[in-house]
Amino acid sequence: MIDNPMTVGPDIGSKLIGRSQGFYGSADQRELAVLVTMNLVFLEGRYNGSTVALMGRNRIAAGIRETAVVGGTGVFRFATGYATARTQRFNQTSGDAVAEYNLYVLHY
Repeated sequence: MIDNPMTVGPDIGSKLIGRSQGFYGSADQRELAVLVTMNLVFLEGRYNGSTVALMGRNRIAAGIRETAVVGGTGVFRFATGYATARTQRFNQTSGDAVAEYNLYVLHY
């Protein structure tokens, strides 16, 4: 289960704009890949109260990963599109990671 801060930049001191909430689980017996179901919950600005729902396979070792936008709420009703993710930092000892997401979303 995840409930992580969503910030403008990669530093923990960056402005908090929301939370990424959901879950992931192992999705491959041969390589490190997970199935991700995640809601990006916006808490600031014009998107406050809206969400974008992501779902798909995330191959951790890939430089840039792509996940489907499968829906949304509020401003993002009827959302479709995709998101790209790139790992900024990963601490093998703690398991903590910082990922950059870029969303390409069509909505009404």
